[in-house]
Amino acid sequence: MLGMTEFLAICIYFSFLIGFAIAKQKRALTQRDFVIGNRSLSRWTTALAAHASDMSNWLFMAYPGMVFLIGGQQIWVAIGLLLMMWVNWRVVAPRVRRETEKTSSVTITGFFEQKLGQNWPIGRLVTSIFLFLFYTIYVAVTLYGMGLLVKTLFPVSYATAIILGVTLILPYVLIGGYLTLAQVDLFQGLFLLSVILFVPLYIGADFGGVGAVIEAVQTHGRSFNLLESNSPGSIWNSVLLMLGWGIGYFGQPHILTKFMGIKDPRQIKGACRIGMTWHFLSLLGATLIGFVGIAVFGGVLSDREQVFIELVHNYFPPFISGIFLCAIIATIINSVGSMLLVLSTTITEDIYKRFFRNNCSEKESLRVTRIASAFSALIAMGIALSKVATIDELVMYAWSGLGASFGPLMIATLYFRRLTSTAAWVGMVVGGGTVAIWPLIGLKVPPLIVAFPLALVAIYFASRLRSQVVVKNELGP
Repeated sequence: MLGMTEFLAICIYFSFLIGFAIAKQKRALTQRDFVIGNRSLSRWTTALAAHASDMSNWLFMAYPGMVFLIGGQQIWVAIGLLLMMWVNWRVVAPRVRRETEKTSSVTITGFFEQKLGQNWPIGRLVTSIFLFLFYTIYVAVTLYGMGLLVKTLFPVSYATAIILGVTLILPYVLIGGYLTLAQVDLFQGLFLLSVILFVPLYIGADFGGVGAVIEAVQTHGRSFNLLESNSPGSIWNSVLLMLGWGIGYFGQPHILTKFMGIKDPRQIKGACRIGMTWHFLSLLGATLIGFVGIAVFGGVLSDREQVFIELVHNYFPPFISGIFLCAIIATIINSVGSMLLVLSTTITEDIYKRFFRNNCSEKESLRVTRIASAFSALIAMGIALSKVATIDELVMYAWSGLGASFGPLMIATLYFRRLTSTAAWVGMVVGGGTVAIWPLIGLKVPPLIVAFPLALVAIYFASRLRSQVVVKNELGP
């Protein structure tokens, strides 16, 4: 448990963050400011907000824990994330920024509807359902990580830890919305990057250097090799691991909305370079944490997902360890804040305003969005209290659901010449539905590998079928 010195360090950090958020709050806040920041982000803010809001506590807990468990083969996940995020920046970001401004879209759902050029109530409803399903699970798993962390640090129950987590996170969403969150992401992105690199490098050097760590890792039965063997099966498993995570990037609304918010589309290339550098270094640090943890703890921990926490407790004085542990909470705030903003915006823009109060005022929209943020957080908190799986498993499920629901449709919207409204919602149902029922199927294959191409194929053929029907009707019997 934490001593008073560590507790003081955490209090100082969060007092600073709350003060920072209040100072950055725009006084005359409109709904457009709250939702999309009036497209005013710099390249640095866009880059760090897109990447830091992506990683969540998975970066400090789940991924190092898997490296701790299986060694170098887990690095394929990092390779897949790096490769596909780079493609996302190059292929999706420029177009989605330009097209959403042309259509005056502030949500992903609104963009889809505007591009389809027609009233699309069923599409908005399907989009909202899948966003709500997978984002509440995603928020829940980050709160789950927060609960584990707080419970480890303080003499409180898991339920109390979850409630404390929600209490810490909600102010950042409610105070200033999109722009405040993005600016907090920028600061915390730089902070957590310095922590995730410094901790394994310092401890590795103290342990005896690179040679000593390598020898200890091998002694404890782990390998740095990327492949288990040279067999086709091993290579195929590595490809599945890489793509099973990586292709999810094309359908993550909390990342896509950061692309939408950059002030000048010409700055996207610079933002890409900044973001990808951060991405590489943070994943490198997380990988090193796993390997250094194997060396220090002999490859044995009661909970592998707490390897970073245990390293910090063992090697640093109380005040410093308290500050370093704030990095985990920083990733949770970045992710949960962005996800709750997407969820609450969807409830307001795509359900409340679309089906109930189309002509509601700016003040009313802003109030409903804030209420929806708190409502979504409470539902996610209820899911988190159930503790149904590991962080890695839950993140994979939610990440895959979002990627398969919206990734194929985003690509089709930006690049397909003929896309119908029917094909759009059919694609979402096929992709998101496949992931939703995947645990019942029981196959040990990442769900994105199956759901993503199935959704793309469904969109393509549904569009062609609809086009052929229209042509036939125009020609007559």
